[in-house]
Amino acid sequence: MKQDFKILIRHFITYGASIYLSKLIGFFMIPVYTAYLTPADYGVLELLDLTMYVVNMFVGLGLINSIIRFYSDCKTDGEKSEVISTAFFYVLLAAICINGVLIAFSGPISRLIFSSREATASPEQLSFFVKLVACSGILDILAGVGTAYLQSEKKSIIFTLVSIARFIIAVTLNIVFVVGFELGVVGVLYSQIIAAAFACITMTWLMHRHLGRHISSARAMEMVHYGAPLIISSLSMFIIHFADRFFLERLSGLTVLGIYSLSYKLAMVLPALLYGPFEMIWNAQMFDLYKKGEDGHKTINYVNKYMLVGSLWFITAYALCIKDLVYVMADPKYHEAYKAVPPLLLAFLFTGLTTTSTVGIMFAKKTIYRGLANIYGAIVALIGYYFLIRAYGYWGAVISTFLALFVRYIAGVYYSQRFYKIDYSPVLLIKVAIAAGAAYGLGTMISIDNHIVSLFIRGMAGLALFGVLALGLKIFNRYELAAIVSLIKAVRFRGKANDSAG
Repeated sequence: MKQDFKILIRHFITYGASIYLSKLIGFFMIPVYTAYLTPADYGVLELLDLTMYVVNMFVGLGLINSIIRFYSDCKTDGEKSEVISTAFFYVLLAAICINGVLIAFSGPISRLIFSSREATASPEQLSFFVKLVACSGILDILAGVGTAYLQSEKKSIIFTLVSIARFIIAVTLNIVFVVGFELGVVGVLYSQIIAAAFACITMTWLMHRHLGRHISSARAMEMVHYGAPLIISSLSMFIIHFADRFFLERLSGLTVLGIYSLSYKLAMVLPALLYGPFEMIWNAQMFDLYKKGEDGHKTINYVNKYMLVGSLWFITAYALCIKDLVYVMADPKYHEAYKAVPPLLLAFLFTGLTTTSTVGIMFAKKTIYRGLANIYGAIVALIGYYFLIRAYGYWGAVISTFLALFVRYIAGVYYSQRFYKIDYSPVLLIKVAIAAGAAYGLGTMISIDNHIVSLFIRGMAGLALFGVLALGLKIFNRYELAAIVSLIKAVRFRGKANDSAG
């Protein structure tokens, strides 16, 4: 079990390096974006990104979601080449066909997406924006095949280097186009398409030895059969996370949408910094643990516990300093964005818990149940968006998102427990909730006029208070504490060849 945690932590740190760097640079870019883009412009970009997200879900045909699962079952290089090559060329064909339609009918599609009169761009410009994101989408989806390949091979260092390079290219070009040439929205889109081209070319080269051989229609159908329910699952997650933007655009306008989008982006730091790098290694590692029987089962139970504790620890500290962060980083017209972040963080907690609590669905290859859980959440979300956004604006979106993710989590756990039991402790849940609530309550008593100083002090206080309360409530026993200290000391970026990231 100790060795399993070493692998998880080492790859978590490696995968996380690129995400942490991108988020760090992204925070420093917030003053630039909020100064040179109006909230309405921000809303336009949000809707364009979401449109491409939906399109790429169907372009992937479920194949990208299937790569890691099928690659882990391969015993020969020939079988591995068949999985990668089949996925790449079928996705390429689908991307050209579907995004080609998007480009051909960009005018009607742009009018369907944008109904608010607040849009600062002309109908012709909005149509051009759709064409740009469609081209970027083709490149992104092909790069996604390469990402799945690197995850399957556990090449976390290579993934990190490519991701960092892509992000630096995007940020540099954003500064050139948005600040230097003052191109606004189109400048951001130019940056995205160039960065996506870099990622696509690099990823294709990295897996070139697998391409062009062993393309199998039978394998493609098998992968689609496995991944198709995940398309429904992904679409449902899109509804939960992002469909509120379309309701907000029509019921509240692009300005409110832009402010809410910044709130959401700031709250998404939790999934990005913790869940993102964790899932990149967990999606492959959990199958190795499953094969280890009882020892692997114990490790999975511990991972589920630490996901809960670690998430609430982070949420407590981040929620305490979010107002100061927004006031320091964003233009005054965006300052209201901080209000929605803490409740959104609590909503996203269920996203992380779902990752570790529903492994039984994946082990049993019953992905239909993950789809069902997501559908339940999506139904709750749509009902909430329709009624609550109309009545309460973006707060209706916040409440609906929380309820949807909670329902999704409960349903997923219910189904997963049929195939693979995870241990749950109500006492642990109560203790962690008390630690988080008490630490946050005490932290709010700290009042400092200087936002930069307050940002640091309140954040550190949140971390310290939660840690002290966790020890006092005995959330970790002495054996766990000793094991955690040992693991931290033992984690290195170098390991055995079969666990190496490079």
